[in-house]
Amino acid sequence: MEAIDTEIFRWINGHYCDGLDWFLWTMSQHWMYLVVIVAVFCLTTLREEPRRWWIVGLAIALCFLLADQLSVICFKEIVRRPRPCHVLDDVRMFRTSCGGAYGFVSSHAANVLAIATFFVARYWKNCRRWLLPATAFWSIAVCYSRCYLGKHYPGDVVCGALLGIGVGFLVFYLAKLVDRRLERGKK
Repeated sequence: MEAIDTEIFRWINGHYCDGLDWFLWTMSQHWMYLVVIVAVFCLTTLREEPRRWWIVGLAIALCFLLADQLSVICFKEIVRRPRPCHVLDDVRMFRTSCGGAYGFVSSHAANVLAIATFFVARYWKNCRRWLLPATAFWSIAVCYSRCYLGKHYPGDVVCGALLGIGVGFLVFYLAKLVDRRLERGKK
C-alpha cells in the first residue's frame, strides 16, 4: 500500500507547471482559509441567519480547532509517518520548506474539509447554487496542493479529509442542538 501511495505522490509532485505552482501554493496558505471563510460567512450566514451568526462563527472556530488538534495529537504524534520530503529524493518543493517531521494525517485537509462539510451540511436545504461547487473546488484544490507541493502523501491527505468530514458533521450536529435549545427557550 505504501508503494502505491509513493507512486501516486511522485506522479502528482512530478507533474507541474508555472501557473499551477502559484495557484496551488496560494490555495495552500493559511490566510486563504480566512478569506474564503469570511466571504462565505458574510454572504450566506449574515443574510440568512442574522440572529444566529454567532453559532456559525463558533462552529467555524470549533471545526478548525478540533480538526487541527485531532490531526496532530491523535495521528501525527502517534503514527509518526515521515513526510515524503524528509525521506524521498528529488521531491519538488515550490516556495515552501518540508515542515514538521510527520505528515499523517494532513492538517490542511482536515481543517478545510471540516469547515467545508459544516457549511454544506448547514446550508444544504436552502443552498445557493454556487456554494457546493465553490466549496468542493476549494477543498479539492487545498488537498491536491499538499501532494503537489511535496508536503504529504495522498494517503495522508485522504485520511485528513476523512477526519475533517467527521469533525464537520460532528460540529454541524452540535450547532443543530444549540439551535433547537434556543428555539425551545423562545417558547
